[in-house]
Amino acid sequence: MKELLQNIYKRKSVRHYLDEKLSQEEYADVEAYLHKLKPLTPEIHVEFQIVPCSETNCKFNAEYCLLVYSEEGNFWLTNVGYMLEQWDLYLASKGIGVCWYGMGKVEEERQCDLVYAIMLSFGKCSPESFRNGDYDFNRKSVNDFWTGITDIRIGEIARLAPSAVNSQPWRVEQVDNKFNVYRQKGNVPLLSAQLFKRWNKVDMGIFMCFLDVALESEGYTFSRTLGTESDEGKRVLVATYTLETK
Repeated sequence: MKELLQNIYKRKSVRHYLDEKLSQEEYADVEAYLHKLKPLTPEIHVEFQIVPCSETNCKFNAEYCLLVYSEEGNFWLTNVGYMLEQWDLYLASKGIGVCWYGMGKVEEERQCDLVYAIMLSFGKCSPESFRNGDYDFNRKSVNDFWTGITDIRIGEIARLAPSAVNSQPWRVEQVDNKFNVYRQKGNVPLLSAQLFKRWNKVDMGIFMCFLDVALESEGYTFSRTLGTESDEGKRVLVATYTLETK
C-alpha cells in the first residue's frame, strides 16, 4: 500500500462539493477500486453500494454516498475502517473529496446476512479542499501516543490518521521490534458511549491503514496478529506487530 503515501499528506475531510459531476470514466474508476481494497480480516465479507447523496440523510452537497455493509465478526468495524481508508486516500489522488459520515442512516440496516456499517460522501471538489503538506494537521505528537518507538518516521506518518471528532484513540507500546496497538476507550460530551465506541473501532482500522502504508514505505516487512475485542479495562489490544526486516 506504499503507493498511497503521498495521498496521506493531501487528504482532508471534504464537506463542500462542486456542482461538477464525476465523468463516466471517473465513476467507473472509483467503483472499480472498491474491488481492489486489501482487507484486514479477509474472512469477513464486505459489500458496497453507491447511491445519490440526495437519497440519504447526508447533509452535505456531495454527488454520491457510499454505503458499506459487512458481516459481523471479530474486528468487523475495524476491517471496514482499514479497507475504506485505502479508498479515501485513492480518491484524494484523483481530486475527489470524501468525508466519513458517521451519522448516516439507511432504510435497510440489514441486507441478507450483512449489517450496515457506515456511510461516506464523495464528489468533485476544489483543489483548495485538500492539504498541501504535513503541517496542516491537528494531531497528537508521536510521543503522546507511542512509547518506545524505534523509528520516528513511522510514527510521524501514522499520527496523521483521521478519526471521529479527532479523538485519536490509538496508543502504541513498543519494545525492540515488536509493538502493541491499543484502542484507548473514552467518550465525548453529547455523544453516546455506544456510538463513540463504534466510531473508534472504525478509527482503529483507519490508523492501521496509515501504519501499514508507513511501514511499507520505509521498507519494513512485518507480521501482524489481531487481539481481542473484549471491552474490559481502559485499553483494548487491537493488534501486535512484529517487524521482521528492513
